[in-house]
Amino acid sequence: MRVMKDYLWRQRTKLEATLAFSMMEPWEKLLCMIIFTFFTLLLISGLYQYLPEHVFIMQKRASYYLWGQDGDERLLRQWADPPSPLKEL
Repeated sequence: MRVMKDYLWRQRTKLEATLAFSMMEPWEKLLCMIIFTFFTLLLISGLYQYLPEHVFIMQKRASYYLWGQDGDERLLRQWADPPSPLKEL
């Protein structure tokens, strides 16, 4: 328990020294942490909502640029996914 407490204290000290939190008043620290948390949540929710669609679009573009055709997604899937022995069974 003591080791974990020391580790967390060191991490907190590193964070405060890196971001100059040690120079701020408590309300300024709270405001900075709220803003940081807000932007982090925006980033995570944006990745969760839009990344799968964007990966699909990038897959179609890669297929077009690699093989010069729009349609055949099977080519990309065969190229990206190596055959597994379980599929043969």
